[in-house]
Formats: sequence, structure tokens, C-alpha cells
Amino acid sequence: MNGVTIIETEKFDVLLNAIATLEETFKATAEELKQLKDPYLTTKDVMAITRCSEKWVQDNKDRIGSTVKGGKLIFKRKDVIEFMEEGYYKLPKPKRDKYLG
Repeated sequence: MNGVTIIETEKFDVLLNAIATLEETFKATAEELKQLKDPYLTTKDVMAITRCSEKWVQDNKDRIGSTVKGGKLIFKRKDVIEFMEEGYYKLPKPKRDKYLG
């Protein structure tokens, strides 16, 4: 036999909103993962990754690495990522003095 649960309308609405938000987050994450599986990028994809204009992408296509297929400029995702990481420098974290904490 199933029981009956009574819940306040306000709490029920909060729960429904949380479920809707979770569903939206799941769909967005699934779409991102689908896109990450695709090894090839369009000029617009490269613009989004580099945060640079279409002209800049066009001007730097040879430095990044590209090909033309079906009349469209295509980039390999790994080449774009490598290009973006080229010359990236991060200062190492300073070592903590064991006596100073």
C-alpha cells in the first residue's frame, strides 16, 4: 500500500523549480560533452574558444592549422587548444617556509 505525503505548496514549488533547473543543467552539460567529442571546429567555434574576431581567426588560420572541406574552413580542436596554450606562462607558487607556516 502506498502512503500519501502532504507537502506545503511553497515547498513543492521550490522542489519543482529545482528539478527544472537540474534538467536544464543536465541538457546543457550533455550538449557541451557532445560538442567536445567532435574533433573538428568551424570558424565560429574557434572564435568562441579564442575570444577573437573572425578576421583574426582567418588571418591566423595557418598558424593555428586548418583545412578547407566543402568550402568551409575547418580546424582540429587539438590544434586550437595547442595554439592557445603556446607561450602560456604561469608563475610557480611560492614555496611555503615550513617554520613560518
